[in-house]
Amino acid sequence: MITSQKQYLAAQEKLKILKDSTKSKFKAGVPDILKKAAQGQTAELASEIENEIKEYEGLKNFKASAIRIDSIEDLMLAPIRYRLAKNMTIEEFARKVDVHSRQIIRYEEDDYRNATTDTLLKILGRLDIHLSGDLKVS
Repeated sequence: MITSQKQYLAAQEKLKILKDSTKSKFKAGVPDILKKAAQGQTAELASEIENEIKEYEGLKNFKASAIRIDSIEDLMLAPIRYRLAKNMTIEEFARKVDVHSRQIIRYEEDDYRNATTDTLLKILGRLDIHLSGDLKVS
């Protein structure tokens, strides 16, 4: 997930390089199967980067009042999405959730997978995140 303007600009540059590489010719003698595999991987990576760019742009221009959470992955990314949608710096966000800014940077680098449950619950509570759902037992 793109979490900063610097990463956003780097992603745009990577996407440009990938798109340019799809236009270049393969060296003579490269088997067709390798060409197709390389093209497929390049297209898949470009698509992933395009999706990340769209998500970042969408959050930076966010106008709605709520961000939908449909999965555990969405829940883990909620603090980052919240910060971006509110156009908050890491320092502003850190003050809001009462966690040191260097720690927020470390959490964001790993999409909050490295945060303890207690810390994540503290952050989600400070953001006033409410969840509801069903536990299927069948």
